Amino acid sequence: MLALGKWNTLKVVRESPQGLYLSNGEEDVLLPNKYVPQNTKIEDEIDVFIYKDSAQRPIATTLKPLAELHQARLFEVMQITEVGAFVDWGLEKELLIPFSEQTDELEVGDLIVAYVTLDPKTERIVASMHIESFLETGSGDLKEGQEVDLLIYRITDLGYEVVINQQYKGLVYENTVFDPLDIGMEGKGKIKSIRADGKMDIQWKIEKEEKQKEILELLRDHNGFMPYHDKSKPEEIYDMFGLSKKEFKRQIGHLYKEKKIQIKEDGIYLV
Repeated sequence: MLALGKWNTLKVVRESPQGLYLSNGEEDVLLPNKYVPQNTKIEDEIDVFIYKDSAQRPIATTLKPLAELHQARLFEVMQITEVGAFVDWGLEKELLIPFSEQTDELEVGDLIVAYVTLDPKTERIVASMHIESFLETGSGDLKEGQEVDLLIYRITDLGYEVVINQQYKGLVYENTVFDPLDIGMEGKGKIKSIRADGKMDIQWKIEKEEKQKEILELLRDHNGFMPYHDKSKPEEIYDMFGLSKKEFKRQIGHLYKEKKIQIKEDGIYLV
């Protein structure tokens, strides 16, 4: 079967006026003309993301979504309708968060963390703000001291609740953090301790030098200029740098102080 909400490697089996039909040997799916890579021919294999179009038919794209099925990510609310809120997830068709899956009243422009899942009744790809209901309890096979990937999904009086490796939940205590963090930020961390009940205390760590090095390398690859600034969309910054907008601004601030870049209204320049 085609893996809905996931990347699939499929073979080109035939052409049509609308695009190319791809197959996994059991099912065919259309890749519209606008997403077909140049010089693609019959029998070629292509990596495509499978989702459903407005008619709820499987469709393929080469665009990269902000999140796949069973992943949480930061999204921007683009519109509110009678069925729920629609968020930008990097594809032509926006992603629905039904009212039943919202934890707060949303407005256009809100930045929220949501989990991509399948509606059990319609098998439609949707998102939910009930993050914890999709995370496993306990620590699984994780070990103390292990490095993990983190996503902040809620801030409490104690600190920052995080998704660990897109699978578990943990807590970063506020008094262990020396840089300001925010909802939607992603980073590396390590498991500080695992309690008897399986709950995990996490140490947040940002590899500042590594991230700054990556930004400088990207600038060199783009001839010393990249058009990212205060008005850039968070998802655009994440797609390019793998950083939240807030963390991106912090990192380029460090580079500016070290006189390695210039920050102007139209973007950042390599010195």
